Amino acid sequence: MLNKLLAPLDGTPLAEAGLLWAEKAAQRSGASVHLLTVVDPSLGDTATRSKESEAYLQSRRDQLKNKGLTVKMEVATGEPAQTILEHAENVDLTVVSSGTVRWLISAVLDRVLEKMTRPLVVVRASAVQAPVVPELDRILVAVDRSDYSGEILPVIQDLAKAFRASVAVCHAVPPMTDAYGRPTQTHVSGASASIHEANLFVARAAQKLQDDGIDVETIVAVGDPPGQIVNAAQKSGAGLIALTTRGRDHLDSRLVGSTANAVLHSTRLPCLLTRRVPLTAGFGASRFGITSG
Repeated sequence: MLNKLLAPLDGTPLAEAGLLWAEKAAQRSGASVHLLTVVDPSLGDTATRSKESEAYLQSRRDQLKNKGLTVKMEVATGEPAQTILEHAENVDLTVVSSGTVRWLISAVLDRVLEKMTRPLVVVRASAVQAPVVPELDRILVAVDRSDYSGEILPVIQDLAKAFRASVAVCHAVPPMTDAYGRPTQTHVSGASASIHEANLFVARAAQKLQDDGIDVETIVAVGDPPGQIVNAAQKSGAGLIALTTRGRDHLDSRLVGSTANAVLHSTRLPCLLTRRVPLTAGFGASRFGITSG
């Protein structure tokens, strides 16, 4: 079950894009919301900034309480990334906003993503575009045939049940290329075999979710995986894209990243990331045993 959501805030309007998503998720699931602001002592004047942060969080807490939500708040002192990680261990899902201008910046998110052992939702924020209205009716989960990709499925199982959402299970088959990385049509039989295996794989994943009463669609696409995942999410009407990361990905667009990183920078949809860490208890802890064989 989804019982607790953590929403770290840094006092900026951009950070509240994540709060908007957390609010909608709490309304849908009945989960409580834990608001957190971290005062970094290395920046000085800790007492004044703590008092300002407390007043800010109180206003946000009261707004959510007036909407019938259960809300707790805390102003903590410490290094932002480490403090977020410590608090994230005690909740089911952490919701952060990228693109903010104080401590909740790329470097902090990089560290959080690298060390996170619990599911994390990243909501893209923009100073020039209105925030995307959260849509929780459909989740697209991207899987591949790696030995860790399927680890996100138990999380999706719990999330879909909490949101009463349908799920699209998507696998993008990379195009066949020659020795120089150029697309080629010379390996048609190999491509056909890959597509066949991909269909079998997503069908097995979908069946596990369907057995739990979840409405599931399967999607197999051929092409650049990040682009195909984003296209599939748009076409299927998904409001959330879910992926597994190895824990070495970065949110900094200047870095050459993984599929998860490329998807994050190619869509305005929120992205749910789970790191390759076995969940032994709590939200998303059940094991599916999906393999590529």
